[in-house]
Formats: sequence, C-alpha cells, structure tokens
Amino acid sequence: MKKLLMGLSLFSTFSVMASELPKLDTLVQDPAFVEYTEALKKEVISTHENYQLYLDSLQSKGEIVPMAPAPKLTYLEIRGVLSALYPQWDYVNPSSFSTNEDHGGEFYAVTVEYGYATPSSRRFQVNGSTLSLALSDPIKNASNVLIGYINYWHNTQTSFTGGTSTYQATSINFPYNKEDDRLYIR
Repeated sequence: MKKLLMGLSLFSTFSVMASELPKLDTLVQDPAFVEYTEALKKEVISTHENYQLYLDSLQSKGEIVPMAPAPKLTYLEIRGVLSALYPQWDYVNPSSFSTNEDHGGEFYAVTVEYGYATPSSRRFQVNGSTLSLALSDPIKNASNVLIGYINYWHNTQTSFTGGTSTYQATSINFPYNKEDDRLYIR
C-alpha cells in the first residue's frame, strides 16, 4: 500500500509539472523560435510588397486610387503550437490540416495575419472554447509601416487532449472581409 501511495504521489507531482508551461516571454526569446518568427515576418512583408506592386500597376492604369495605406486583411493562418505534452514549438506548414506532434494540457498557439484586422473580431477557438490573446507582435515593412501581426494565444485548460481549432478575424477596412483558418491539434 505504501508503494502504491508513493507511486500515486509521484505521478500526481509529475502530472502537475507536465501541465505547467513556461512563461510566453521566455518561449518567444528562444533563438530557434526567433528565427521562425523572422521567417513568418518575411513572408508577410513579401506578400505586402507584391500587393503594393499590384496596387501600383492598377493605379498607373487609372483603374483604382488607394484611399489609405492600410492593407485590408488578406489572410491569416495558425502556424504553431507548444503544449505541456509537447513543450517545443510544433511549426505548422500553411497547407497542413493538423499539427505534426501530439499535444495536451495547457498550450500556446501562434497565428500570423497579413493586413489590418479589427482587434475585437480576432477569435481563436478550440473545441468551441475561446482562447485569450496573450501577446500581439506587429510586423512592419522596411518603411516601418505596420502590415500585419503575429499573435500568441493561450489555452489554460489543463485537461485538453486534442481537437479542432479555428482562427478568424474581420478586416478593419473595406471590404470588411472575414478570413479564417482551421487546424486539428492532435
């Protein structure tokens, strides 16, 4: 009986430790993750440059005249997960339908968006529960103009074992389009 109680005590201690995540400030300073977020920012900047070239070509033909430099929300994606069960960033390819690794317990998710979303319209849900936005990192182009965001979401449910996550937002300016992405977190 004593061995059983000792084993249960050790298991419960391990379970508590496994469900706790490091602080997000520490996680986003990891050199490998910094390199990853820089790559995400370059993707958004490249998309912005192509969008600007497209607008310039339309404007030179007299087809449109942009009213403001703020780009509409063009796309957003769920790009990574770090959980208590898999305590490293699991980077997700834009064309993936699920995470690469099994996750569980408390977790962080990272999303990227190009353009301006209405802040109150941003919604990240997993299995129907809305997660809180833990941190929002602006993406600026070479001219120091804000063109997108990398957002970090926090799921505090330690009982999480997997499920469907969705991320959506609505453009802050015309045409007020809604963008969304879906990812199964294993």
